[in-house]
Amino acid sequence: MPPRSANKASDAYLIIHGQVISLDKELITIGRRMGNHVIIHDPRISRNHAQIRLIDGEYMIFDMNSTGGVQVNGQKVKKSNLYSGDSISLSGVEIKFVHDTPKSISKAKERTGPMKKITIEEPPPEDK
Repeated sequence: MPPRSANKASDAYLIIHGQVISLDKELITIGRRMGNHVIIHDPRISRNHAQIRLIDGEYMIFDMNSTGGVQVNGQKVKKSNLYSGDSISLSGVEIKFVHDTPKSISKAKERTGPMKKITIEEPPPEDK
C-alpha cells in the first residue's frame, strides 16, 4: 500500500449536534453563508466563521475574524492545532474534533460517503 501524502485528508471528523461530518478535504470552511462546506444556521455564527486546514499532516483551525470568536478547549484562539478529542466552540456552538477511527465513526463514514455540503440547524431549546 502506498504511503499517505502528508497533506491528504484522512480519518478526521467533526461532530456537531450529533451529526458526524467527515473532513475529506484539505480545506473546510465553516459559517452561516451558503457557500461554506459546513453551514451552521445559528445567529451567533458569522457568515465566514472559521476554516479547518490540513497542513503537513496536522489539522489546524483558523478564526476568520468572526464576531463571536473560536475557542479550543476553552481557550480563545486565532489559530490552533487540533488534536483528537478537542472541544471547539464557535460563538457557543459546540463541536468535537475527532482524528481516529472508532468503529462507530467508521460505520458513519461508510453510511455518509464523501463529504457534501452539510447544513446544521440550530437544535430546539431543551425543556426545563
